[in-house]
Amino acid sequence: MSPVLQETSDNQTVVQTAELERENLDIVKQCRLSEDLVEYEAFSHSSPSEKAHSLTCTTLRGAGMIVLPPLMFYNKTYSELTTILHLGTNICGHDGIIHGGLAATILDDVLGYVAIPALPNMMGFTANLNVNYRRPITSDQWVVARAKVDKVEERKAYVSASIENLEGQILTEATSLYISPRK
Repeated sequence: MSPVLQETSDNQTVVQTAELERENLDIVKQCRLSEDLVEYEAFSHSSPSEKAHSLTCTTLRGAGMIVLPPLMFYNKTYSELTTILHLGTNICGHDGIIHGGLAATILDDVLGYVAIPALPNMMGFTANLNVNYRRPITSDQWVVARAKVDKVEERKAYVSASIENLEGQILTEATSLYISPRK
């Protein structure tokens, strides 16, 4: 990450620098070249109320945290997702290592992004979340969160996800069950 992202208090400069860095990431370029993927910016379809009350859209956003909304690339069936985001230095559990609870939160978010479209009425909730921490996620780096639907049974969606560094090394992974409420 550029020193500008760590040293400036000018949020506009921080955001512009992060946007430029993100645009130049190989994974972003590759995803944009694929005709099989659909691009979204996280929270772009959320209501103002949803945005105002979202942990990852508001509380964890800003310089030194999650500086930009994650960039998301779905496959055409919305059953697989690749998400790119930057994790700053002010969201650590230990100095230089991203808090494990934040990793679980990111995984829960991307799992929901693929589970919800697969469920009846596009509505559902996390019933369980199993997280395996493989390697520490160091702060001040771009990461890739990948999620996919493994199986759908009526009101249940079984999904899996991982957080990887830009070299493709799995840092944390999870499986989850999402359930759609009864009518």
